[in-house]
Amino acid sequence: MFRQYPYVPGPLVPPGTAVALVTDDPAEAHRSPADLAVLAAPQAVCARLTALLPQRPRATSNRPEAQEHTTNGPLQPADVLRELALRLPADAALIEETPSARPDLHRLVPARTSLGFLSAAMGGLGFALPAAVGLKMALPDRPVVAVVGDGSALYGLHALWSAAHYRVGALFVVLANGRYAIMDRLAEQHGGGKAPWPAFDEIDMGALARSLGCPAVTIGSHAELTAALDDIMPVLPGRDSPLLLDVAVAVDPRFQP
Repeated sequence: MFRQYPYVPGPLVPPGTAVALVTDDPAEAHRSPADLAVLAAPQAVCARLTALLPQRPRATSNRPEAQEHTTNGPLQPADVLRELALRLPADAALIEETPSARPDLHRLVPARTSLGFLSAAMGGLGFALPAAVGLKMALPDRPVVAVVGDGSALYGLHALWSAAHYRVGALFVVLANGRYAIMDRLAEQHGGGKAPWPAFDEIDMGALARSLGCPAVTIGSHAELTAALDDIMPVLPGRDSPLLLDVAVAVDPRFQP
């Protein structure tokens, strides 16, 4: 139930902290080391807790708030996520695998229903694209969106072939900064300097998608982003063809794992 990535030695919670688990999976309830395990639908429990608990001030973050986009400079990941959140249907299933933009996604894109946020817990890469394909095949009437970094997408890009050939109408939003930003930051923190691997700015995610039969739109500006989202979102639930948005974004210098 806890994500710990990267590894930090020591206990997951301070001594004396009581941990409660709410799950609808009996196996998870039985094997969890939590002090209290509640076997119930998490969505219903959270709704009830919200009604019972008193309001408290919103927690402040030490992460600077992303600024509203201006016409100057490249898109930031937060620009893309903010525009996506404004248009995302309430019943959308969203799969996330963009480690360096995850804090912004958590802040800007609310999970409003069951499956409103799905992510691999272990920190491995290559989950999101095939997961979105499988989820859309299982739930053809729901809009399915995967938000993926270009580095993460390269681990499972061939899933786009399946999406195209099985007529799976998922939307893949690739935040392309031409590098493994999460690994760069970890190398700087633990390796004492610049990462030894090169960036991959020359890789064209849109062209790779099209080579696998998946339609793709290359986006380099705020106007192109909003136009593409305005076109796709109203028809996303009923699509029977995938679409990849290859969105060029700047590296976020504030991101720390």
